[in-house]
Amino acid sequence: MTKKNLLALVLVMVTASISFSQEKKDSDKRKYIFGLKTGANFSWYKADSGNLSEGGLKMGYSYGLMADYVFQQNYSISAEFLVSGINGKMKFKDSLTYTKNSVSKKVPNVEYEYTVKYVQIPLSFKFRTKEIGSIKYFAQFGIAPGIRISSKVQINGNGMPWGEDERANIKTNKNSDESFEPTEFDDDMSFINLPLLIGAGVEYNISGNTSLYTNIRFENGFNNILRSKTGNETIVYSKNIALSVGVFFKTIG
Repeated sequence: MTKKNLLALVLVMVTASISFSQEKKDSDKRKYIFGLKTGANFSWYKADSGNLSEGGLKMGYSYGLMADYVFQQNYSISAEFLVSGINGKMKFKDSLTYTKNSVSKKVPNVEYEYTVKYVQIPLSFKFRTKEIGSIKYFAQFGIAPGIRISSKVQINGNGMPWGEDERANIKTNKNSDESFEPTEFDDDMSFINLPLLIGAGVEYNISGNTSLYTNIRFENGFNNILRSKTGNETIVYSKNIALSVGVFFKTIG
């Protein structure tokens, strides 16, 4: 091999190396992706107390902001700021005792139907596939802590000493009407709800920096969402299936 050919080969190798290095550097740039989302929640309460039975699904809504920090290609940390309605029902197997005008009465088949609003700040690890056509698929897992901002309950039961209108949209955590508080349990909601989340979804690119987003995930609560009176502990966990849609705006930094 002549010196000219050797020099040419070295130049080609150096140029290719620089080009590859630059390409790798560009693909490894940090990316910040921001977006908006809204969706529906299908939630229920799971009881871990012998005096309760399942109350069925109750629907709620959520809306807010989302952001991804892509620390490596196809891998990111996701954060959201949501206002979420995570509701539920619970039925009591045993009668509950209520008092009106100093007269106590046992009421059977009591059901508590809660409407609870949280500020949620979900944090999760997300990994995406490479783009297939204009679509990326992703999976995620993490936590979705919520801070209660409002809580109302409707009490249903046979033979209660109050009318139905009086037992609707009662504010919990306010002690506004002691008459509706039975001695068997405390209907106040905990300040914090802390579920684990696992989910999957699709991102569809509609232009260079804009993608449509859809997601389904399961949020599995593992802390008691009810405050309990001493000696009368009622343990209830929230469960939620969240369906959401949104739009992502990508910013590369």
